[in-house]
Amino acid sequence: MTNKNKDKNVSAIAQNCTLIRLETKTWSGIKSDPELRDTLAKDYEAQSSSFNVQKYLVGSDHKKQWKSCVDTLRKPMKKFTLPWSDSSFDHYEGRLVSGWRLCPNKHWEELNEAMEKSQATFWKEVDGFIRDYPKLIERAKEVLGDAFDEDDYPDLDDIRGKFRFKWSHAQVPDATSIDDVRVKASSSLVKKMKADVTRLQESNSKACVQQLVDNLIEQSEHLSEKLKNYDPKNKRKGGFFKDGSVNLFKDTVGLLPTFNEAICGNDKTITQAHQKLMGVIVKLNSVDDIRADDDKSDKARKEVAQDIDDAIDPVKSGFFDAFKGGEND
Repeated sequence: MTNKNKDKNVSAIAQNCTLIRLETKTWSGIKSDPELRDTLAKDYEAQSSSFNVQKYLVGSDHKKQWKSCVDTLRKPMKKFTLPWSDSSFDHYEGRLVSGWRLCPNKHWEELNEAMEKSQATFWKEVDGFIRDYPKLIERAKEVLGDAFDEDDYPDLDDIRGKFRFKWSHAQVPDATSIDDVRVKASSSLVKKMKADVTRLQESNSKACVQQLVDNLIEQSEHLSEKLKNYDPKNKRKGGFFKDGSVNLFKDTVGLLPTFNEAICGNDKTITQAHQKLMGVIVKLNSVDDIRADDDKSDKARKEVAQDIDDAIDPVKSGFFDAFKGGEND
């Protein structure tokens, strides 16, 4: 990319993308017990500071199940967005909040619909947990025995507040936005503020591009290797390729044009890679056909793997050299 294109990309991102943030919280159902720790240390004639005793208040699978639930519900975020900024501390609420992610505006409606469904599903699961909460406490009395402590459990009226599923959006910061608000500062300070915002946007934009390219290369190489190593006679040893890997690859390739337009300014290297990879996807439409144990399928697997490598090699070797080289133009 040249420096001219890079400047164009900065303004394009502000115009064509929106920042998205998803904040989630669940009740862990885990509680440290100092008394049990001291008892354990005494039994083993050890220092209590060497132990950390925790109780599973509503079962050992509770936290794992909620993590799996949240991971599933946040999948649209990972599909339609790229990381923009790290997590930060919200001093007003006194807690760490998730970082912002960048969403091309062309995907906004689809993402919004998917996240509204995820949000509804999350709170439905919470309502179900709250209904079962009294029974879970009764069950815990039996399971924990003398280690059970009623004070470990939040009141039924308070338990809902232990969960959060909130997603919000914001404008991508841009130097021109400083002109849109009343800034009581000297012209030199305003100039510095604009420079800082521009520098931050450029830095975050490069990180997004890096993530986009890394995702493409990683998923392409993964599928290519699976195809090359696949052995229909010994699927476990031969690296069986799952439908999930193929579908993830298809999703990534399918979203490339929008991300390329919004973030990379329609970079030619990515455009050409997308066109070639679309040809690969056509061949992958019948996945079962290339899993067969015959010469035709073996030839097809090798051809698809080679097509993937040929499509992705220019991105690996040339894209970031051009991108970085543009900085000094």
